[in-house]
Parts: sequence; C-alpha cells; structure tokens
Amino acid sequence: MPVLPPPPARLPDHLRAVAVDMDGTFLRTDSTYDRSRFAPLRRRMREAGVRFVVASGNQEAQLLGFFPAAEGPAPDGVVSDNGAIVLADGVRLRETHVPMTALERVLQLLDDELTFIASGPDGAYLRESETPAMRELLTFYHPQYELVADTADINGRRVSKIALVDERGFPQTFLDRLAQALDGAMVPVVSGHDSVDLIVPGRHKASGLDVLLDRWGLAPEQVAAFGDSGNDAEMLARVGYGIAMANASPTARDAAHFMAPTNDEDGVLHVLEGWFPPA
Repeated sequence: MPVLPPPPARLPDHLRAVAVDMDGTFLRTDSTYDRSRFAPLRRRMREAGVRFVVASGNQEAQLLGFFPAAEGPAPDGVVSDNGAIVLADGVRLRETHVPMTALERVLQLLDDELTFIASGPDGAYLRESETPAMRELLTFYHPQYELVADTADINGRRVSKIALVDERGFPQTFLDRLAQALDGAMVPVVSGHDSVDLIVPGRHKASGLDVLLDRWGLAPEQVAAFGDSGNDAEMLARVGYGIAMANASPTARDAAHFMAPTNDEDGVLHVLEGWFPPA
C-alpha cells in the first residue's frame, strides 16, 4: 500500500467544499461522532464559504438523521445510495433506479441464503424472512423501509442499490462470479469487510458529487473528500484533495492523495480543525 502524506496543515486557498463518507470515515466504529466538536467547525466552514457534503451508500433519511436541525444546519449536499440519489439545499436533483428488466434479472441471482436490502428513491425493501438481528442491522442504515414476503415482491419497485451483508465477509472469488453473472446490470462494490453494494452502472459517489458541483458552479479541484472503502475510490480520485483514513482499504488508499488519522481518532475533525481554527 502507498505511504501517503498528511493533508495540508492549512486550508487551501481555493477549497470550497468538503465531502465525507460516513461509516469508517466521519463516524467512529460505534456510529457516533463528536457533535460538540463538529458544531463550531460547521459554523466556521459556513463563514469561510465552504460547503459540507455527506456521500454514502446509505439511505438519505439515515444520513440526514445524523444532523438534526437542533444541532445546526443540515449538510449542503447529500449523495446517498452511492450516487444514485442526490439532494442539494433540500431539493432532490437526481433519482436513479435500475431498469425493471435488469432488476428482475439481478433479483433472480440472489438466493435465499444471501442477506440483503434493496433501496431506492421511494424507500427500502426487506424480506420478512431476515433474522431479527439482520433486520435491526439493515434498517439502521435504511430507516424508511417496507417488509415484503419474498424476493420476487421487489420486482417493479424503483431500486437504486442492493446491499448484501455477510459477517464472514465476501471473498474475491464470490465478487468475481457475481460481477460476471450480473453482466453489467448492476455493479458490485465493496463498502466494508462484511458488505457489498450492487449499484447502478455509472452511478457512484463521484458522479453524485459532480451533480452538486454543477449546481454550485464549482470544479473538482475545489473539493476535499474523505473516505475509507472501495466505494469511495472514484470520489477520492476525482477531487483536488482525496484523503483516505488511516484505516482505509488498499483500494481507497490507491485512489487518494493524502492520509488522515483513523475514524476512531476523529481523523476528519482533526484535519478540519487545522483548516478552520477559531478566530
């Protein structure tokens, strides 16, 4: 793996947006962040004219839930479902879903032993047969969901992403076979050791970020992005300041230019405090 330098100690003059992945990046392992530490940082970012973007494979509603109005302004932009859904200043700019014929083919490949949840612009769909533990896990990331009797009942829904979960992890041989079987209908990307997302071809966090930049009249060179997993790679490579966490996967590190401390060390906040110090 490459040895990456730390990010610039001071705010780059032309920086106008900061994008963060959530799990494994902005959030600690226990899915928390230091809210009292972030709140003044957020104010100073706004005063400096720098927008804050959340980019994740998770559901839009779940991401917004981390930033309640009582604690400060919502993120300026939200890229959810790995770029298939994009929200800016409270307005949905993009809603993408897999063509229905492609979705039907994909669902036929998911056997009953695979644990998964399908999500899209209208919410998420979870089989009633999932265990209580898996139901709790999957709905944490997709709080707006509907239970369905079986896999076939998801046909005809607007689906942007299918998240597969297995606590044992997914070997590369499985991913290779899955990609071959999908034949471009959806694309598998690793989103963590125990999870793989099937996403819409051409829809990833970098493509979602591009929608926001077009709206705001910004260039990728004016953006810093933080990430840790394979589904962050396009975004890290696309921006002027791609920053991998010290706990990042080799794929994320290969795409990045700099490295921040780990998520459990509040690495994102550490960098931002150097860029947006108190007056």
